[in-house]
Amino acid sequence: MHDEDGPEVVDVFYKHIFGTSPELHPDSTKAAEALHLAVKKLRTEKKASFRRWIPFIHLGL
Repeated sequence: MHDEDGPEVVDVFYKHIFGTSPELHPDSTKAAEALHLAVKKLRTEKKASFRRWIPFIHLGL
């Protein structure tokens, strides 16, 4: 993973997981969608190459 990609992915991911919850309770059922959105941002907005976004995978439910 490229160092500059980490903060971008984490920012999008956790914003989606926590949403607008004032109590800061994450909704882990949104993990796959959150990762999808984070990788999508890398691909479309940041124009990251395949090698930069392919390491991000979701393993779970």
